Amino acid sequence: MEIAVKTRFLLGLNPQIACQCKSPDLLMRGSYPSSACFPVQTKFICQRFPERKSTSCYVDAYKPSHIVQSVSSSLESISAPASSFDGFTVTDNASKDNREIKMRIDVSGAKTQVIYDDVFSKLVAAAQPIPGFRRIKGGKTPDIPKDILLHIIGHSKVNKEAIKKIINTTVAEFVNKEGLKVTKDLKVEQSIEDLEATFEPGKEFGFDAIIQLQK
Repeated sequence: MEIAVKTRFLLGLNPQIACQCKSPDLLMRGSYPSSACFPVQTKFICQRFPERKSTSCYVDAYKPSHIVQSVSSSLESISAPASSFDGFTVTDNASKDNREIKMRIDVSGAKTQVIYDDVFSKLVAAAQPIPGFRRIKGGKTPDIPKDILLHIIGHSKVNKEAIKKIINTTVAEFVNKEGLKVTKDLKVEQSIEDLEATFEPGKEFGFDAIIQLQK
């Protein structure tokens, strides 16, 4: 069975979550809150494919104009064993035939924790007022234990939001700093379920992605 997951990065703020399931082909659509670099809207399409066992996560990325600042670098100049960025490393391998860059991105535990905390704070703010808790003077909600907030919002939702933002910000920084002109197609080779299974805030996290260079 192959699961294809498509993600669209759009310029929109705070899109809402919507899910639909359809049988026999499973259709799931969800959109998630915006991230720091690319405010995102995510659409998942999970479909059964017989006779195949691999899973893929496809991400369609609409890049803002500020991401491309210069003419695309040559394929030879961007092929390197590994490059260090802010809190993550990229190992990339350019292909001359189809002008795609395959890369492995490994994110430090410190960066995953920072992104997770930021996503969690925004989800808590978006969930106000918290059911069962009165707002105190000034309209603020009193301090609520984190485990209660996670139960209300959902552990899986927070993790998936954090994963989306990690993918979003790291790929955006790589494209920006390398001065690349890329198409809207970004393929993440792991499924969202596989990524969530390996994700833990404060621990190192990695994923494999492919971006397409413009002709």
